[in-house]
Amino acid sequence: MPQRRVRGEAEPRGVPRSGGEKNFLEFMFPDADLRLPHIRTTCCFAMIFTLMYNLSANAIAFGLQVLTASGHYDKDSGLIPGRGAVLGIAIAVLSFIVLLHTFSRRGGILVNNAFAVVKVGGLLVMVCLALAYAGGRFGGPGTAVRNNFTVDVWETNRSDVSSWSRSLTLCKYSFWGFEQPFYILAEAKSPRKYFPKYTVLALLSTVLLYMLLNISYLLVVDKADIIPPFGEIPSSANMATLFFDRLFGDDHKKASRAMAAIIAVSIFGNLWVMTFTAARVKQEIAKEGILPFSFYIATSYNTPYGIWRRRMSKTPVLDEEVEQAPTAAFGLHWFTSVLLIVLISPIVDPRKSYSALVSLYSYTVISLLGCWVSIGLLRVKLRKTRWHWQERRQYRPWLSPLHAIVFGMATAFMLIAAFIPPGPDSPFLKSVTGIAWYIVPVVGISAPLWGMLWYWGLLCYEWKIGRHLVVSREAYWQPDPDCPGEFAQQAEIIDHTWQITLRSEMVNDFERSHAIAEKLEGSAIEQQRHSMDGDDPRLEGLGRGNKNLARAHRVPMMSERRLSDSFE
Repeated sequence: MPQRRVRGEAEPRGVPRSGGEKNFLEFMFPDADLRLPHIRTTCCFAMIFTLMYNLSANAIAFGLQVLTASGHYDKDSGLIPGRGAVLGIAIAVLSFIVLLHTFSRRGGILVNNAFAVVKVGGLLVMVCLALAYAGGRFGGPGTAVRNNFTVDVWETNRSDVSSWSRSLTLCKYSFWGFEQPFYILAEAKSPRKYFPKYTVLALLSTVLLYMLLNISYLLVVDKADIIPPFGEIPSSANMATLFFDRLFGDDHKKASRAMAAIIAVSIFGNLWVMTFTAARVKQEIAKEGILPFSFYIATSYNTPYGIWRRRMSKTPVLDEEVEQAPTAAFGLHWFTSVLLIVLISPIVDPRKSYSALVSLYSYTVISLLGCWVSIGLLRVKLRKTRWHWQERRQYRPWLSPLHAIVFGMATAFMLIAAFIPPGPDSPFLKSVTGIAWYIVPVVGISAPLWGMLWYWGLLCYEWKIGRHLVVSREAYWQPDPDCPGEFAQQAEIIDHTWQITLRSEMVNDFERSHAIAEKLEGSAIEQQRHSMDGDDPRLEGLGRGNKNLARAHRVPMMSERRLSDSFE
């Protein structure tokens, strides 16, 4: 969270800002020797998140389920689903969702909520059906209860470390998603009041539902249907499809197609929600000025629905009151998602493409970033910083820092164990996944290096053009009416400025760029830096139609300013 002083208070305070891990890592890993202390960390995070945090895998899964539901593919036939059809559907659904999100921000939130209700309701229905089956309904209880709930239920014929670590990583992929609310904190209503309790409630509900669902699978699906005989390589199986096959086994094909349709709807909801949140984080990355066309990606634009409402309104509507969305950030998210689909297209079997993308996402976004954040939490707790976080923080979790230690050790183990070759009968061999076992860990562990290369490239670009980037982010805060004593972000104004660097000091800019910034003060080209005080009189008219703050302009130093966000 950005820290600043509020008039009348001695200590700086933070106001919730969108971005999730980006904000955490920038706070936990600054470099005081740099002109922009956070920029190196930002570059490393930006490359991982921009390229890897996308929905390519889920879009391919959606294509597979659509083909199954429509009867164009039968998984029991032994044939490979059409690669062109699956990838085409994947790109089409990504395009459709991005277009709808850019059409209306409010509509996107309403659809998010609707899918949340549908998916939670679906899980509850499955739990009730499993209990009914175990009680004798639908031809139950069958052999599943007798075979699954025994003393040897946890026995397995897989003992190699690599298979265990990769399996646990994929399990985390299923349970992941708790980080989504942190990505859109600036758009939450009264985040200090509502966010903590509802986030904890959502996590507890998710854990409870997932545990009940796993028990439901054990009540209906016999483990012998999933675990192959010793020495054989297991094949992929969709647990939800097996679940409904056992419940309604009279017409196997109809049950499979119906279940595929339900899964496709669930995947569509996942695509919808994650597109909404991922675009906000990529917009936050662009606000730092490190991406091509950053200024345009960082800006929110009026939505077509907002423009239509203003035209249809009988009363005048100010520009700042028109609904906005990060249109260019949605475009960036769409581009990176489609790019990964294209890069993975040489794999003939789209089922293996899905497996490869899920493994890559799990290794980089879940394990690598998770380990990085855990180390940062320990660093902040054990190291004295200028913010005195340990003395100022209001929330003190129980058993701290045990949570960060356990999670950091677990993710570090999975990162390292992935470099151990899988056993001869492992489901992670190339014959099953479609790619060599070492591809995912090598690509994943090198992801932070991409960010360092990008950072060095940015320094070289500054040296080449003789200018250096100066980024100013002015957050407009207002007192939160629902939470006395707290503030909420209403808008943010960004400045991207390329200041001239003196030729005689060009080389030193790489080592002590902050010293150059001091020497540039008083030169012919200077940047007026405004305070970020919530009582700044220049910001008083923002909510009353002050258009000057929202209009981009250029000055001789190559500066651009624009209202980036405006929240209701």
